Amino acid sequence: MPRGRKRDFLGSVRAQAAKVVQQLERRIEQLQAEIAEMRAQADSWRQVFGGSAPRRGRPPGRTSGRSGGKRLDWNEVLRFVPKRFGVEDVMKHPGAAAKGRAQVYPALNRWENAKLIRRVGKGVYEKVEEGGEQREPRAKRGAGKKRSVARRPRAGKKAAAARKKADETAESA
Repeated sequence: MPRGRKRDFLGSVRAQAAKVVQQLERRIEQLQAEIAEMRAQADSWRQVFGGSAPRRGRPPGRTSGRSGGKRLDWNEVLRFVPKRFGVEDVMKHPGAAAKGRAQVYPALNRWENAKLIRRVGKGVYEKVEEGGEQREPRAKRGAGKKRSVARRPRAGKKAAAARKKADETAESA
């Protein structure tokens, strides 16, 4: 009966595999216990020598998802630059330099729209000071003001029909 032998052979292989898995699980538990002991010992050494507990989260040197790390106060950068300045002067500020040149241009646009600076020449800006205090940005148009409609031609079905009727009367005359 060859079938019986095959079952016995597979059964013995399964039994050996189960033993190996049990040995691996015991070894993993031993190593985890050793790691816990080592962590406890490291924490006690830190307490003796005044170190702080390790961070268990994100590895050091990684930022939270925003590029460039901490948030930069661009008003502080504006106070840093001289009365007349260019992009290179803004880049001398360590925070602005960390953000990079690509972030300086939007800041210049925000300052210009808020009337905190004005453009004097190509790439040259000047701070605008009114009474020594800088103003907050304000909206360009008020809530009730709308763009002038008189400048653009009317569009739509009624306007097209009116133009067609005017053209027909002009041709017939």
